[in-house]
Amino acid sequence: MRAWQVTRHGEPQDVLSCVECPPPPLREDTVRIAVDAAGLGLPDVFLCRGSYAFRPQFPFTPGQEVVGRVIESCEGGPPVGSRVMAVTAFFLGHGGFADEALALSSSTFDAPESLGDAEAAGFCIPYHTAWVGLVNRGRLQAGETLVVTGASGSSGAAAVQVGKALGARVVALAGDAGKRALCERLGADEVVDSGTDDLSGAIRAATAGRGADVVFDVVGGQTFMACTRSLANEGRLLAVGYASGAWANASTARMVQTNASVLGVYVGAYDRAQMEAVHAAVVAQKASGAIAPPPTREWGFEALPEALQQLADRAALGKTVVRVRTPAGG
Repeated sequence: MRAWQVTRHGEPQDVLSCVECPPPPLREDTVRIAVDAAGLGLPDVFLCRGSYAFRPQFPFTPGQEVVGRVIESCEGGPPVGSRVMAVTAFFLGHGGFADEALALSSSTFDAPESLGDAEAAGFCIPYHTAWVGLVNRGRLQAGETLVVTGASGSSGAAAVQVGKALGARVVALAGDAGKRALCERLGADEVVDSGTDDLSGAIRAATAGRGADVVFDVVGGQTFMACTRSLANEGRLLAVGYASGAWANASTARMVQTNASVLGVYVGAYDRAQMEAVHAAVVAQKASGAIAPPPTREWGFEALPEALQQLADRAALGKTVVRVRTPAGG
């Protein structure tokens, strides 16, 4: 089969090579999937660079999100032939940038036919994370103010939409005019330039001086620190990701002074039954029209390094997807 593999750390365009290799062997509690399309994300960039929490052994195939058909399944797993979307076993080196990928059975979900390949390939991680963060961890309530950092990216865009569906007033942070325009199209009530010198002041201004009830932060670093200074009394700051390349630590004194909380968000800590409920909830939101995946740019398989490098360079809008298998009749 074809696979894009990494044999040394560096920028995606420099370290990804397309090779012919055997399909990944089925392991206990896993599913082998014939990949139709793969979603690209910043964690794939960090995997290439060697700066992610997981560091599979060389050579490895990155690619965290896929949609495709089950071709081999463990006992109790989804049936062969079923259409699924999954978070792959990228941490074992068998990610989605290949004709076939491996996924844990517990991270494999039914893909409704109402979701096309481009939507389904980038659905699980953003929308599951947004729902877990805002509902399970943040307890976001209708009428509260939600601030979303990195709001033009896939997870940020999902949080904007889920926040609106839950009845919140959403303030989106994004870097350039094109990204801010996308946030407006996604339904954000107000959009703030994340590059402003006084980000905490800009958030305060966008919340009429009150501060944010909930912050969904995918950026980390200095953005996280600015958000700690922008929380309302009893505000909740959700630490979701570190697109900046670094986590940050909140001041305990500041948290005490505002009765505020920093809450970690990690979907992988939930069991199968809990995630089935999350999946059902976001699929129902999609079916009702309350959420709609943002615009997707679809690339051919041969252009994958270029597509991932564009993401690394922060030049992508919405979700980026690579078409691995041409659909029948396509």
